[in-house]
Amino acid sequence: FFFFLCHAMKVEICHFSGFRIHPGHGKKIVKNDSKQYWIINKKIEKHFWDKKNPRKVPWTMVYRKIHKKGLAEESKRKRTRKQQKVTRAIVGASIEMITKRRTMKPEQRKSAREAALRKAKEEKKKTQQEKRKTNQPRQKDNRAKNQKGGKGR
Repeated sequence: FFFFLCHAMKVEICHFSGFRIHPGHGKKIVKNDSKQYWIINKKIEKHFWDKKNPRKVPWTMVYRKIHKKGLAEESKRKRTRKQQKVTRAIVGASIEMITKRRTMKPEQRKSAREAALRKAKEEKKKTQQEKRKTNQPRQKDNRAKNQKGGKGR
């Protein structure tokens, strides 16, 4: 009597259904490759030998776990902390600059964009004018172009 109180019983788990198998119940199947499978009853044994997929049989524990059945009673989900957004400086832009741009109103943003475009256009014009000044028109080659007959040879 005292032995039974101290000794915890070995409870197996059914390979197919995931149900608990208490001592004195179920069947142990050993295949040729010496793998061992515990099966609880004939119904499950039939499914096992027919090579049914326990994920597709609705009453198995695997199916219930995949389809989230009865998880609320078992254990409540652990709350995950919400990630906090952290703004970091990017190469060429400091944090202050980024926050300033983010808090800009649409009208300010539009006017700033137009001013930047205007400035860029002016710079482009200046560079083009400088190019024109440096690249003075070349004198044409006055030599006659002697084309020999045929297809432009």
